[in-house]
Amino acid sequence: MTDRLGGYCLGARLDGGGRVAVHEAYDEAGERYALAAPALGDVAAARRVRSLSVAAVVAACPEAEPPYLVSEYVPGPTLRQVVARHGPYAGDDLYRLAAATVTALAAVHEAGTVHGGLTPDRIVLGAEGPRLTGLGLTPPLPAPADPQDRVHDGRAPRAGPLSTRGATPEDEGGAAGDVSAWGRLMLFAAYGPDRPSDGGERLDRPLRALVAAALHRDPDRRPPARQLLLSLLDVPQSQQGRLLPPEPVDDPPLGDRAEAVYRRLDPAEQDLVPEVFLRLAGPEPGTVASAARGDLVAGRGEEEAAAIGRVLAAFAAAGLLTEQPGTAGGTAGDAVGGTVGIGCAALPRAWPRLREWLDGERDGLAVHRELAGAARRWEAGGRREAELLRGEPLERALAWAAGGRRRVTLSAGEQSFLDAALTRSRRRTRRARRRWTAVAALLPLVLALGLGQALAQRGAAEARLELAMAKVAASRAEQVRPADPVTARRLSLAAWRLAPAVPEVRRAMAAVDPAVAAFADPAAGPRTLHAVSGDGALLAALEEDTLRVYDVATGRELARTAGPEQSVRALAWSPDGRTLALVGVDRSYLWTPGSPAVGPPFGRGLGAPGEQAAWFSPGGGLLFAAARQSGERWAWDLRARRAAFVGEYAVVGPADRVALVFAGRRSQLRRDGRATPAAWLDRMPWEYTAFAPDGRRVAIAEESGIQVYGLDGVPADAPRLRPSPAYLRFSPDGRLLAATDDERVRVWRLGSIPWLVAERAVPASGADRPARAVFTPDGRLLRVLAGRGVVLTLDLEPAPPPRDPAAHVCARYGPLSPQEWARHLPELPYRPTC
Repeated sequence: MTDRLGGYCLGARLDGGGRVAVHEAYDEAGERYALAAPALGDVAAARRVRSLSVAAVVAACPEAEPPYLVSEYVPGPTLRQVVARHGPYAGDDLYRLAAATVTALAAVHEAGTVHGGLTPDRIVLGAEGPRLTGLGLTPPLPAPADPQDRVHDGRAPRAGPLSTRGATPEDEGGAAGDVSAWGRLMLFAAYGPDRPSDGGERLDRPLRALVAAALHRDPDRRPPARQLLLSLLDVPQSQQGRLLPPEPVDDPPLGDRAEAVYRRLDPAEQDLVPEVFLRLAGPEPGTVASAARGDLVAGRGEEEAAAIGRVLAAFAAAGLLTEQPGTAGGTAGDAVGGTVGIGCAALPRAWPRLREWLDGERDGLAVHRELAGAARRWEAGGRREAELLRGEPLERALAWAAGGRRRVTLSAGEQSFLDAALTRSRRRTRRARRRWTAVAALLPLVLALGLGQALAQRGAAEARLELAMAKVAASRAEQVRPADPVTARRLSLAAWRLAPAVPEVRRAMAAVDPAVAAFADPAAGPRTLHAVSGDGALLAALEEDTLRVYDVATGRELARTAGPEQSVRALAWSPDGRTLALVGVDRSYLWTPGSPAVGPPFGRGLGAPGEQAAWFSPGGGLLFAAARQSGERWAWDLRARRAAFVGEYAVVGPADRVALVFAGRRSQLRRDGRATPAAWLDRMPWEYTAFAPDGRRVAIAEESGIQVYGLDGVPADAPRLRPSPAYLRFSPDGRLLAATDDERVRVWRLGSIPWLVAERAVPASGADRPARAVFTPDGRLLRVLAGRGVVLTLDLEPAPPPRDPAAHVCARYGPLSPQEWARHLPELPYRPTC
C-alpha cells in the first residue's frame, strides 16, 4: 500500500493487520475518512445502506488497483478494545449494544447486501453510540441453496445452548451468516474472549433466547435481523438511552493532534515550526520528504538550535515526525543527528495551518531546494568556485531569498553559499570594469579586433547584477515594512538609486503607507508582556523580572523596577497614564512609574492560559481582567477594594457611570444605579464592544460587521463596517473608530457615509496577543501595539504625495546608515543614497 490512493492521502493503519488494510485517510480539503483496500464485497449495495448505526460509504473505486472503498470515519474504541480494557458488558448495557448492532445489521440486509465480517473489531463505540464499520470489505461466503425455503413463525425463539460448535463455512454465508456472527458478538460482549460452552448467567432470559436462536446450527432456522430487532424492541432495557464509550473519546484527527502540539510550544518555538515543516514538504502538493537534522540546526545560535530540538521532540512524541539515526556513510548532518521526516503523508492536508504555510511558499520551495542542493554539493566538493551559482539561477535564488520566502530561513551553509556566489559575481564585475577601463584608450583597436560585443556583454552582466540587487532591495523593503516603515522607505530609496525603472522598485517607492514611525522594545523577548498607555505616549514592558517604561516618541527609557515574584499575565495603564496594573496568576499589583517597587498584592489574578487581557474602566475606578479561551473574567473596584460585576460580563462607559451587562435576553443597561432591560444585546460579543466618549453610543463588532448603536439598541444611520470582528477604539472626539485584529488595523471616519481613513498590516502578534490601538489626544495619530513590543505610529492626516519621492525620503527620514546597509544589503558595497 502506498501513502496515496486515488485522491486520498493515507495516515495510520486502523485495522489489526488483516487481509484488508484499513487506513485513516484525508481528502484534498483535509476531511478525515477511513479507506480500505482491497475492497472485496458488493460496493454498490454497501453505498445504498442508510442508517445512523452504520458508518456510511462515501466513495468507492472498484476499478482501481487495488480496488478501494472510503467510508465515514468513526472516532472511538472498538468493542474488542473496550472489553479488553474494561471487562465484559452486563445488564442494560448489553441490551443497548444488542439493539444498536442488530439495527445496523437489519439496515444492511434491507439494502440487499450482507456484511460478511461482523466481529468485535467492526463495532466502534463512538460518541453517538455503537457504529458498524467495514461494509464492502469482506466477500460473503455462498448462501444456502434456497433461502426462500426459510420459515419463521414470527415468535421469539426459545433459549437453547449457547454454542457455535458444528457450524461450517457453508452454514455461515449470506444474511444467516451475519446473524450467527451477531450472536457470537453478543457472547463476546458478555463474556469476553473466553466463551462458555453452555449456561450463561450474564445473559438474562429474553436476550439469551435471541442469542441462542441466532447461533442455531441450521442457518434456515436463524431469525432474520429484522425479527431480532422487533423482539429486542419489546424489551424496555434496549430503549433506555444510547450505549456510550466507558470514557470520553480521545481520537482527534491528525490536524487537531498537530495543532495541539503546536499550541503547547512557547512563542519562540512556534516561530520555528514553519521552518521545520517547510523543509520537510515534498516537491509536489501532498507529498513529504526528509532532511538531515544537522541542516535544520546548522549555523544557528545555541538557544535557537535547542528550540528546534524541542520542536522536533514534541512532534516526534506525538508520532507526527520520524527520526532516523545517522549512518557512517551519510552526510555530516546525517552522521551527527540522522534524518527527520514527516511521519504521515496526510499531515500537509490534514493540518490547516501547515496547508496554509505550504500554499504561501509553494512557488518558492522548488527554488529553495535548488539552492539547498547546490549548497550541499558546494560544501561536499570543498567549496570550489566552479560549483557556485551564476547567471539566471543566481538571480532566481537572490529574488527568492530576498522577497519570495515568507517563513523559510536560510541555513548558515545556504547563506554562505549565496554570499560566496554574490562575492564571485561582484569580483568578476569589478575585474571586467578595470580591464575595460585600461583598454578604453585603445577602443578603436578593440573594435577593430571584434571585441566590442564582449565589452557589451560585460556591461550587460554588470547591469543585470545591478538590476537583481535593486529587486533585492525592493523586496526587503516590503519585508520590513509591516514592523519598520522608516527602514522600508530607506531601502526603497536604495533600490531607486540602483535601478529606478524596475517595476518592483517603482512600486516600493510609491507605496502609500500611513505609518510614519515605529518604536520596538529593544529588550523584547518571546514572552515579554507589553501595554501602551491610553494616549499612546508610554510603553510598559515586563521581561522576565524587569519592568520598564519607554517614551514611544523618542524611544528613551523613563523608568525601571523589579517585577513581582509571581508570574504576570497581563499589564494595563490607568486612563491618566500614571498607574500601571499588573495582573498575576493569583493576585494583582499597582505600580506608579518612578516608585522603587510595585505595590502590595490585592484582588484576584488570571490562572487560565491563552489570550489574557487587563484594562481599566474609562473613569479609572475599576480594573478588569479576562482570559478569552477559558471565559474567566473579573472586575475589581479599586476605590471600594472589593469585587464588582461578580459573575457578569460588563462593558463600562465614560466616567464609570453607565454599563452594559451582557446576559443574553436578560441583558441590562445600568446607569446611575438604575437597571433597564437591554435584550437587544442578546448574542452580541462583549469583548468587541466599545463606548463612544459621549456615552450615548456603542460600537459592536458582530460577525456580520461593525455597527454603531444608540443605547436603546437602534443602529446609527451609518451602514455596517466590514470586516469584523475586531477590537474597537473611538478617538477622543468620537469621530473616528479604529479596529484591530491579528493582521490589520483600520480607521474609519464615522458619519452617514463612513470613510476608511487608513488601513495597514500590522506585525504578527500571535494568537494570544492581538494588536491594540489608541489615539493620541488630538486624534491625529494612532499608535498600534503589535507583536514583540512594536508600536507603530499612523498619521491619520497625511500630506499629499510628494513630487519628488526620493528627495522627500531624504528630507524626512534620511538615508540608510552604513550599519543599516550592512545589515539589510550585505551583498552590496555601501553607496550613499542622499
